Amino acid sequence: MQPFPMTIAPETGAATPEADAFVDALFEKLDTDRQKLVTQAAIASQSRERVARAARAWWDEFSQVLERKVAAWNAKDAPDARVTFTRNPSGSMTLWHRSVEAELSLADTRVVMTGRIGPTRPRESPFIEFSEARGDVGAILAGEGTTKSPNDAADHLLGPILSHAFAGFAA
Repeated sequence: MQPFPMTIAPETGAATPEADAFVDALFEKLDTDRQKLVTQAAIASQSRERVARAARAWWDEFSQVLERKVAAWNAKDAPDARVTFTRNPSGSMTLWHRSVEAELSLADTRVVMTGRIGPTRPRESPFIEFSEARGDVGAILAGEGTTKSPNDAADHLLGPILSHAFAGFAA
C-alpha cells in the first residue's frame, strides 16, 4: 500500500495533502451549485418583496375605491339598501347589509374574502392573487385568471353585494 501523497508546509512543518483532480473538480462543481442556489434564493426573496410591496399599494387603492363606491351607493338614499363599510384595526375591511356581508383582508400575496349571501354561513375564498410576470406584478381575480385594477376588482365585488342589498330593500 502506498502512503497518501503529502507535502510539508515549510512555515508550519505540518503535512498537507496534495491536490487531487477528482476532489478539485467535485468541489468546484458543488461550490458553483451552492452559489447558484444562493443567487436563486436572493432573486426569489427580492421577487416576494416586490410582490408584497405591489400588493400593499394595490390594497390601499382598492380600500379607497371601495369606500368611495359604497359612499356613492349610500348617497342614493335607499335606507333599507344601505351598505356599511368599515375598516378594521387589523387592516381588513367589512361590507355589511342584513342580506349580505363580506370581510376582505390582505394576506401576503392574496386578498381573501369571507362572506355570505342571504341566510347562508360565511365561507372563506380567495379573491385576488398577486403574482409577478416579466417584472410586472398583477392582481389576478381568483377563479377567472384575469388581471384586475383596484377599480375593476371593486366593481366585481360590489355588483352582487349591492344587488342583494337592493333586493333586500324590496323584500
